[in-house]
Amino acid sequence: MHDAIDAYGPQSSYVLDRVQPYAEALTRDLCTAFREGLVARAGTEDIISQLTPDDFWKSLGTQPLSRLLDANLKEHTLRQSAREMGRALAYIGVENTWLVDTYDELILGLRRHIERWILPEQERHFLQDALVSRLMASLGGIVAGQRQVLKGQHRVMGDITRLIETCTTLSDLARALLDTLLTLDGMVAGTFAKPDKHGTLQYEIVVGATVERHASTFTNYQRLPNIHSDNMLGRGPSGCAWRSGQVQRCLMIAHEPALAPWREIARELGYTSYAAMPILDTNREPQAILSLYHSAPGYFFTTDCNNLLDRLCWVLSATMARRGRHTTTIHYTARADYRERLARGALTLVYQPIVDLRSGRLAKVEALARLNNPDGTHVPPADFLPAFGASDLRRLFALGLRQAITDLRQWEAHDLLTAVAINLPAQALADPEYLEIAKTTLAEMPMDPGHLVFEILETDDIQPGETARELLTRWRELGVRLAQDDLGSGYSSLLRMERLAVDEVKIDQGFVSTVARSPRKALQFIHHLTRLAHDVGLSVVIEGLESRGLIEAATILSADAGQGYAISRPMTANALASWNRAFRLSVTPEQPLTALGAYAALLLRAALLSLARTRATLVRHVVAEPCAIGAYIETMASGNAALKEAYEALTDTTRDGIDARHHEEAYRQVEHLLCAEIQREEYAGRIAYPSSGETNEAPDLPAERTDAIAARWPLGWGRGT
Repeated sequence: MHDAIDAYGPQSSYVLDRVQPYAEALTRDLCTAFREGLVARAGTEDIISQLTPDDFWKSLGTQPLSRLLDANLKEHTLRQSAREMGRALAYIGVENTWLVDTYDELILGLRRHIERWILPEQERHFLQDALVSRLMASLGGIVAGQRQVLKGQHRVMGDITRLIETCTTLSDLARALLDTLLTLDGMVAGTFAKPDKHGTLQYEIVVGATVERHASTFTNYQRLPNIHSDNMLGRGPSGCAWRSGQVQRCLMIAHEPALAPWREIARELGYTSYAAMPILDTNREPQAILSLYHSAPGYFFTTDCNNLLDRLCWVLSATMARRGRHTTTIHYTARADYRERLARGALTLVYQPIVDLRSGRLAKVEALARLNNPDGTHVPPADFLPAFGASDLRRLFALGLRQAITDLRQWEAHDLLTAVAINLPAQALADPEYLEIAKTTLAEMPMDPGHLVFEILETDDIQPGETARELLTRWRELGVRLAQDDLGSGYSSLLRMERLAVDEVKIDQGFVSTVARSPRKALQFIHHLTRLAHDVGLSVVIEGLESRGLIEAATILSADAGQGYAISRPMTANALASWNRAFRLSVTPEQPLTALGAYAALLLRAALLSLARTRATLVRHVVAEPCAIGAYIETMASGNAALKEAYEALTDTTRDGIDARHHEEAYRQVEHLLCAEIQREEYAGRIAYPSSGETNEAPDLPAERTDAIAARWPLGWGRGT
């Protein structure tokens, strides 16, 4: 019985010492038979069949069979060595059934060898039993090692599902996934990268102790992969994954000609195989590449690993699709630098005025965060926000809230009473820590909470469910006001807006920015959304007012407030009081001074006529009322004979009702000529008030038009001082 044999005791050592002359030949034959037995049972597509004998033994690293006849071998040493080999065999997809069948052959070969040795019968039988016992111990260790690898892969599959539910940002999800994947046996590193304007993949997240220690070498620009096929650095798995939209794998970096530029790095960092996964958006277009690096050859070709990679691609692509395109690329070192600056509080707030369009006075300001550069300049949020995970965003919120309250107190000391709008990440609707931060801050820095407006960025990731509504109720209990920011993206739903029970909405500047190209669509959107918001008791703020025409149109369409570079650029807290003393804004809806304002009036009049179309008396009443479009033509476009003539024709056809013959044609002609004026004015206005905010000079309009506008708009259109 094998159980009665002490295969590692003194008797075994004595017998094994005597047969050492036979040991080398037996060991060589056992190792050869072991590899050949596995290869014979594998298919041609299996990894082991594609490895040379040298590559096979190198991939195992350890070989317990080579120590089978060691007289000093201990059982725990053999089992530990076998477990390591079992993990290595799992990396290359060796199945348990192959091992069991191969070990049956090894035992038969072992017995044949021993039968030929010159030994007493009793010692021969003892030796056979002892070595078979050692073989079975090694098989048990190998199976245990394999089981450990498979168990780790199954655990990671479960963790991926959990991470989807708990990670609130793509950055957090990518990092958490990579951290989790690095717990797999043999995984050396993981990266998350996006291409820059040259197509070079910039590593935004780098995970793995070895790689992190050599990050400067690993992220050397001359060795970074590229996405273009005509670039030598674009022919590896990363470039192919980007172009094909499919997972790409490398069996062995040392044998792939396309990976020659990275062989030295791979050898230094200890990875042998490599997989690149494209992260796709809703249009199946690649947006990023997640890559994994393993110590064993062919690891990413195994069935279990294939399933894991497919799952990863699906998770990240679905997350990317929900969050929309995000093309900002942040290098690994820049990402770390931004997070470090935030950690030490290197943050500055600037404030952009939000003006009441009816009174022309300051309604509130929006706090905008900037990270401080060592040279005194600042990093804008578009650059650093994508680098932040959930914990960073919470810290940013806490720092920004404390600074805003400090500045509110300072303004109040200078007789400036206003409110501050602070961005509240959508994650706050599922993360109660934001509420606790606000409660703690208000307790430590008492003030009227009604002077705080928290703007919730609309997103598809956070649904207005029971948790969100419960948290919003608790936010309201603080006495603060709530706003829906960037309405028009994500859900773009007044129903969602009503469920969130906010006080106001902000129309996304992305819609406003299309006004010069498509004025009818942009203004109708503003008009209808404003009317519907007012119907449910909400006020409306228009973002992105970067021309005089936009301010006038927003006012005529009944928006409550507006902000943009045509009103003011963001400014420091110290500059706000003096700006406010000098600022004046006056809009007369009955006397528009811009083509865009006139067009807004035209849309309102058309809507009113549409409501009155079946009542001739009402139509005549509307037509008889003084018309803002006519006032604009007389004052601002008197030299535009074609527009004046078209408007007179429109008026004539309208008297007989909007269903009268040629009315639609006359209306479209006026619309066409006004749109031409709008494009000229908006182009000039955006030169004057560019989104970069570099200048605030008046638009380059004809002198008589400029004089007329200046006479009606005090202080150079609210430029301040």
